[in-house]
Amino acid sequence: MKKVAGAALCVLALTLAGCGNDGTSPGTGTTSSTTTTHPNQPAGPIDCPADLKRGHCTKCYYTGGASGETQCQGCSDPYKLNGQACTVSCSDMPAPAAKPGMPDSAMAYNGMTWPSLCFDEDEIHFFTVGDWGGVCSWTDGKCTDSSNPYAAKQPDLKGKPWPMPNRHGAPLQEPIDWMAQGLVADRMKEKVAELKKEGKAPKFILNVGDNFYPGGVDTHCDNGSPHDAVFTQSQFSQIFEQVYPVQDLGNIEWWSVLGNHDYGGVCYIKGWDQQIFYTFKPDGRWVMPAQYWHRKVQFQTFSVDFWFLDTNILDTQNPADNPDHNLCSARSNPGLHCENTRYPASNGSDPATCSATGPTSPDDCVKWFEKLWADQKTWFTAAVAKSDADWQIVVMHHPPSYTPGRGASVLHWADIARSAGIDLIVSGHKHEQKVYYQRATGGADLEDTAWVITGGGGGVTAEMLPTSSGYDDAYGFMDMSISLNELEIAAISHGGVNGKYIERSRTKVAPRLKPSVDAVDDMEITV
Repeated sequence: MKKVAGAALCVLALTLAGCGNDGTSPGTGTTSSTTTTHPNQPAGPIDCPADLKRGHCTKCYYTGGASGETQCQGCSDPYKLNGQACTVSCSDMPAPAAKPGMPDSAMAYNGMTWPSLCFDEDEIHFFTVGDWGGVCSWTDGKCTDSSNPYAAKQPDLKGKPWPMPNRHGAPLQEPIDWMAQGLVADRMKEKVAELKKEGKAPKFILNVGDNFYPGGVDTHCDNGSPHDAVFTQSQFSQIFEQVYPVQDLGNIEWWSVLGNHDYGGVCYIKGWDQQIFYTFKPDGRWVMPAQYWHRKVQFQTFSVDFWFLDTNILDTQNPADNPDHNLCSARSNPGLHCENTRYPASNGSDPATCSATGPTSPDDCVKWFEKLWADQKTWFTAAVAKSDADWQIVVMHHPPSYTPGRGASVLHWADIARSAGIDLIVSGHKHEQKVYYQRATGGADLEDTAWVITGGGGGVTAEMLPTSSGYDDAYGFMDMSISLNELEIAAISHGGVNGKYIERSRTKVAPRLKPSVDAVDDMEITV
């Protein structure tokens, strides 16, 4: 759909925001007609008003008189007139491209568009979660009955992952911190069951990274094993598949990005490439085909472009600096927490090298991540500016309060959000649950672009102390629903020791007013 511009934006703003009403939802489906007062307007063709244009109407007719209606009589491709609404039937859409095969390199598909999806619904739910993959063992990554240090006090935690301590000496909040990932997973399962009863089961999960603590998949990025060896890797089995079972969540896909801990946290040589290869497990639900990628989803009355980014340049510094928070640390590539004895490279390989992809050394690391980001920024800013979808959603690990890039590659989120009309940014990294919309708080003012931090998945201790009651924003996930005219965000807590359903906030987001696609072609995007 062409994005409306000019004076029509003012009309659309009133239509979508419900200005002057009681604040209730403006409706989810395509508006079929608009009552318009034109006392002297005779019946006949008329320029479509903003709400019908957003609903993909291209040809409108006014019925005449003071109480006449403007009706939709034609739709933009691929929508077809259904009564007076423009809709898409998935059976009429081209079949999606086949899923690509296992790549030779984890970077081979960077910048790709993953095969599209189509849902014959005009409103759907999806979840967001991040920073969720707890610790199974400090040595071999496997959970056993004796590996969880808190199981002695709470026997049902035997064999289950626990959050990596990250409060710098502050105590854990018993028992919530011990079982944070499990609590969040239980609330997700309960929400799925509730939505299923309503016929609204979630369609997918947006996963914002830091998928396995403390340092990603416990293998070297150049371990020499076949790419499909990861299909039986214990962390994926015990921390992902068993904690979020298909029988409870449904066989829905997890659309994912890498966080800094997925590279190693304090190094770059851990098995980040294995997370990309896991995408190609037969009949799997994990989707991370590249470090950065795109997917388009078509619904009955609208479409969404999703952009998945790697922002981990933000955790790179000079190799001699800040070894506790530096992927390029000379101390740990290999070294402390990333020892070659525990995570060996393939026979004869330099343990400081990810030979198939890079980086090749701590000194090369900074440049490698800078090039990764520069290439990605060029790809993303050009593509998102030309998106003709009704919604644009960005998924990345670091919140937009951080500014990625150096020199010419710096990207200011407020600028690109405004000029490209980004509607929502989903992030993690900070271990908490926050929603920001139309308010200059949280370290970033993105105006009419909503942004969330959903880093309370429970793989690492939260920024704040959780409460036993669950009335806090330490751990949780988000349930989002989206339709043509509205995105609604429900922030759901871990629920405390009693496992209560606690909705911490509910935020309604209107589509961001944006320039037309034609205008974007001629404008200079400020980045």
